[in-house]
Amino acid sequence: MASLLFPPPPSTTTATTTNRRLFPPHSLHHPKPTTLRPQPPSSRRKKLLLPLHVAAPPSPTTTDSSSMDIETEEADEKSSSKFSWKDHWYPVSLIEDLDPTRPTPFTLLNRDLVIWFDKVNDQWVALDDKCPHRLAPLSEGRIDENGHLQCSYHGWSFDGCGSCTRIPQASSDGPEARAVRSPRACATRFPTMVSQGLLFVWPDENGVERAKATMPPMLPDDFEKPEFSTVTIQRDLFYGYDTLMENVSDPSHIDFAHHKVTGRRDRAKPLPFKMDSTGHWGFSGENEGNPKISAKFIAPCYYINKIEIDTKLPIVGDQKWVIWICSFNVPMAPGKTRSIVCSARNFFQFTMPGPAWWQVVPRWHEHWTSNKVYDGDMIVLQGQEKFFLSAQSTDGSIDVNKQYTKLTFTPTQADRFVLAFRNWLRRHGNSQPEWFGDANTQSLPSTYLSKREMLDRYEQHTLKCSSCKKAHKTFESLQKLLTGAAVVFCAAAGVPPEIQLRLIFAGLAVLSAGLAYYSHQLQKNFVFVDYVHAEID
Repeated sequence: MASLLFPPPPSTTTATTTNRRLFPPHSLHHPKPTTLRPQPPSSRRKKLLLPLHVAAPPSPTTTDSSSMDIETEEADEKSSSKFSWKDHWYPVSLIEDLDPTRPTPFTLLNRDLVIWFDKVNDQWVALDDKCPHRLAPLSEGRIDENGHLQCSYHGWSFDGCGSCTRIPQASSDGPEARAVRSPRACATRFPTMVSQGLLFVWPDENGVERAKATMPPMLPDDFEKPEFSTVTIQRDLFYGYDTLMENVSDPSHIDFAHHKVTGRRDRAKPLPFKMDSTGHWGFSGENEGNPKISAKFIAPCYYINKIEIDTKLPIVGDQKWVIWICSFNVPMAPGKTRSIVCSARNFFQFTMPGPAWWQVVPRWHEHWTSNKVYDGDMIVLQGQEKFFLSAQSTDGSIDVNKQYTKLTFTPTQADRFVLAFRNWLRRHGNSQPEWFGDANTQSLPSTYLSKREMLDRYEQHTLKCSSCKKAHKTFESLQKLLTGAAVVFCAAAGVPPEIQLRLIFAGLAVLSAGLAYYSHQLQKNFVFVDYVHAEID
């Protein structure tokens, strides 16, 4: 998954001498309190000037890079501090993939939310996805004529603050007229913030002041530089937060799981990673070599990979290629996670979507490659998660994170970041996200979904992506048009007496039928493409 959205590095490179850290030391500190200022859906991605706030110690503890004890040692529980999963900003969607004309459901930490755009106050709003009247899901509602969210069950309406603005069944006087002003008629609202093209939600409705004093995770500065081209994607995955986080912490799987997509099997080599720092806030580390990979995990769900490649090209000479792969791995519910990936690179910009006239590759086409990356991991991770779940069900007291090095065999330094994440989750994260309500962890999707369901691009991505959804409808319409044209040309071929006209109509019928079939085949990229590793030579 760490390879998402980008091609493999070239086979001809020179050794690197770069030894820069992924981030400067001042990137971890607390910002001054700020107010939440959401942006309209039409606004461009805005870079926030305030620094990143994470739960980090002032001076992270540096580890000995020559030892792997950091991942495998038994932690001193007295030195471990409890991590609060609810006191953080979580990205729930890319702004460009949200529809401001209708409510959107989302599940965060096992809590159902409804996201909608309040055009009266020009802001995105997140409410508890239940009407206080009879608990119907507000996400099944609509935006009414006043710009308020209206429940589809009995027509109660709510403004951007969650206050009830209309009860159609209430009389105009007496106690019923006052019901609309009752606190019990209000929907629960959660703090929201728009940053760098992402909508963030604070999952604790009582944490407004903490939310105001905390900035969401920020993308690197390179995302704002003109020499970098960027692309984004999101997809809902039917395996757990820990499974996905382990996957994005593992660069060594790329050459095999994504062979001929973003890696090649014959390029696999040792990856001697070393840890730079680790703590309550997360961890960071890097390798020395070409390519150089620097990684940083910022709890609870932000993972950054920076890949630096020293290469030499004809005419232009020495080049330093830089790739950023920033993934937000959002815990939706037990066994379900949203992956949001924002990537940037400073080479081959013409092959990426972008605003420049010469960037002609559409976003939906880039998503075809990205979904191949997701598919390459999907069934492998499903099998891995099923094994861990079976180990837990056999012995209910087992902690996979604590027993990880006994359940698995990880003798190489290539697995260092995976072990560091499992160690962080055990020491600080209570071994799993802090779910709201009754979280059923016994029967998770990965244990019963078929391969076809696990690889379902349409439900997991297309319906939630503005670019792919529109392109899929366009291809459907084009197929119908071409099919109709083929029928018309076929019928017309028998009308004129001249053999030349008959041949022309027949040729047009065959061409239209062929294009209609081709359009049908292309549509599969939005719906389902089987992925069989053994068939990729």
